[in-house]
Amino acid sequence: MLQRAWRLFTRGQRLNRRGRIAESAEVLDQALALLEWSPERPPQPGTARARLTARALMVMSANMAHLGESAEGLRLLDLAEAFVAPPDRGILFHQRAFNLWQSSRLSDAIRWFAEAEPHLAENGPDYMYAALFHNRAMVWRDLGELHQSMESIQRALQVYERVGIPVNRAKAIHLEALIWLDLGDITKALLTFDEVRKQFRRYAPDLESFIDFSYAQALFYVGMYRQAADRWVEVIAAQRLAGNRRSAAIAEFWLAVAAFEVNRFELAEQWARKAMDSLYEQGNEPMAFLARLLILQGRFDSGHTDPDFADKVTRLCDALEQRGWTLRLEQAKILAARAKIRAGSFEGVEELLKGESGGPGHDALAEDLARYLAKAELAIARGLDPMPELRAGLDLLDEYRMAFGSVEFQAGVSALGVQLSSKGLTHTTNHGSPAEMLQWAERSRGQALRIPPVKSSGDSAAREALGRLRQARQELWDLQVEGKEATEALARVSRLEAQIRDYDRARPGPGQQEERISAEEIHELARSRDTAVINLFEVGGSVRAVLVGGADIRHVELMGLDEAAELGSRLGADLDALRRTFHHPERLRQSVEGSMRRNASALSRGVLDPLLDYIGDRQAVMVPHSKLAWVPWPMLPPLRGRPLTVSPSAEAWWRAVHRPAATGPALIAAGPGLGRATEEIEAVAGLYPEAVRVAADESDPETVLKALDGAAVAHLAAHGHHEPDNVLFSRLDFGLGPLNAYELLGLDQPPAHVVLSACDLGRSTVEVGNETLGFTAALLHAGTATVVSSLAKVPDAMAAEMMVEYHRRCAAGASPAEALAAVGEQRPWHPFVAFGA
Repeated sequence: MLQRAWRLFTRGQRLNRRGRIAESAEVLDQALALLEWSPERPPQPGTARARLTARALMVMSANMAHLGESAEGLRLLDLAEAFVAPPDRGILFHQRAFNLWQSSRLSDAIRWFAEAEPHLAENGPDYMYAALFHNRAMVWRDLGELHQSMESIQRALQVYERVGIPVNRAKAIHLEALIWLDLGDITKALLTFDEVRKQFRRYAPDLESFIDFSYAQALFYVGMYRQAADRWVEVIAAQRLAGNRRSAAIAEFWLAVAAFEVNRFELAEQWARKAMDSLYEQGNEPMAFLARLLILQGRFDSGHTDPDFADKVTRLCDALEQRGWTLRLEQAKILAARAKIRAGSFEGVEELLKGESGGPGHDALAEDLARYLAKAELAIARGLDPMPELRAGLDLLDEYRMAFGSVEFQAGVSALGVQLSSKGLTHTTNHGSPAEMLQWAERSRGQALRIPPVKSSGDSAAREALGRLRQARQELWDLQVEGKEATEALARVSRLEAQIRDYDRARPGPGQQEERISAEEIHELARSRDTAVINLFEVGGSVRAVLVGGADIRHVELMGLDEAAELGSRLGADLDALRRTFHHPERLRQSVEGSMRRNASALSRGVLDPLLDYIGDRQAVMVPHSKLAWVPWPMLPPLRGRPLTVSPSAEAWWRAVHRPAATGPALIAAGPGLGRATEEIEAVAGLYPEAVRVAADESDPETVLKALDGAAVAHLAAHGHHEPDNVLFSRLDFGLGPLNAYELLGLDQPPAHVVLSACDLGRSTVEVGNETLGFTAALLHAGTATVVSSLAKVPDAMAAEMMVEYHRRCAAGASPAEALAAVGEQRPWHPFVAFGA
């Protein structure tokens, strides 16, 4: 009987280590039944049966904690203490500390770990001695004591080196990576997550969802809230399946946080309440309080507060402080201060905002940004200047952004400063000059463009992975063309893209950025080029414009943003519909054109007509609000036939004009599947002496990429795909595979002028921080001054006809904007736009 019970116990212990909690509990129940366990008839102390029963109860208590029943787990330990063998007392004390940690009684947990340490040091077992340092590191991490946490986990790793339990060692390395994440070294953490994932897949596949949880947290830390939420949804499902209610509830809490950050306040409150109820039920009061704090934060940001709101937050602060949970305490105090400021009650506010700033990692950064925001709000309420506080917060964010090499991460980081930049823009609009408005508008867009690109695709491992991806995409394409089953091939493509994307995200940043350009410098450059730069932003629900390049810098209030965005969306839909009517009856085409005319005229009346006196007959540079990023501006009547470029920011336009242009041979390349590609590239290549020609059938993305480097101009006639959920894998199709946007960032000297003649790669994905990502955006980020691309798919004949004429004008000396304006004047509904400068 004892032998069989022992086998069941060891199996239950292994299942526990591998995260299969419900199964472990079931097996241990069988072992305890064989041991005839009953609280009313405990075994005789000192017997083999007593020792095995106590050990089984200790592992069962850990299962209870994971299952959300920490109180029951602690009760089992109290029962086991009456007959536990003296050498095993350290295990029992350790398990008590673990259960207390799981129920967020952190100070008590630290005390019991201290009780357990001398027993485990003397009696072992070694794996439990290592676990002592491992689990204590987790408690220190929850307390925000990151350096103590790092010391403890590194001690655990030293012990694990000689114990030889690979699963436990992988868990410890995972925790070390989480501490790096908390300390702000996100790229180092991501690299380690990838290594631990491999170990988990080998030794304990059920633990892999914990890596997904951690990866979601890293994405959250750089403002990629939607992507983080997608991962947390998967984690919740996996943890529920494993029976781990505690981890599932914590993932639900973080899912609520992600929804809150994108202003989906109702959804955030639903998830937060779900997490709060589950955490309360599990006896995890402090974490439940944090869910309550999130609900209050959502109500504050959405404006749904009552007269005693500040008191509610203050009481919650007191509750957190009493329970020793300090990690989010400062953020709760800041919310209490902001609530008092909003209510006009300043008593005690400065005391609430006295916390020290400057710690490492995302949590400290988020706390600092919230404190700067609150101090700015206090200054406004007292009639003082809030700008120093707002500026200091965004300067801190700039430093954070430079640490990342991934363009996705650089763009996502801007989301962390949305409230600061919005507050500053509102204040300067109401109290500042037009020049100050422009300066502040520039702080809320195009920030990733100030970071020099990290050439991660130039790495040999990345190139090898890209080669495998091309091959996989080609195989997928062949299967789809032949109508064969392609599920496995599609999964392989997805895995390779994820591998490359994860590699890119783990690249460290350059630690530098471009200097800011003053409004006066932008104005003087615009005047010298006889150009009006139209900078659109939003304050108070209205589109605003700051105009430079005329006699002065001017501010004009325009139509409502929501109405403008709706008209822009309709115009984009009309443009897509028009492309589908080229082979349909003329009456249908005329109907679509009529709709386009009405929407273009309405948008023009609301956004452009009030600016025409200032613009005069100048060339134009449009810097749109992110909600107007897809508007086909050349279609609006006042801009039709006028040289126009669309730029992600006024500073980006200024830099593009001043950037030395590449002077190498032109590249003229075609991809397969275009009816007139051969004659198109022959005609265009004939306009540029010594042009490099790449024919469709033999077009190799590697050859194209090499020829792009240093080219003065590049004309790429190829089908393209904008991937809104995977923007760096937006791509052009060539004969031997795709050329991905990701690869463009590895160019040493990007082409000065690129034309994408047969696709909709002018489109971009706008992230939460109002940054744009996509194929065209990648070229601009790499350093290309001008990209001519389309906002809709283009009929082959139309593209070929327009682009040959376009290049003829460019070769004769016209600028890209001038050439496109001349070519487009007689084609009012063409979808091409010149981006950049």
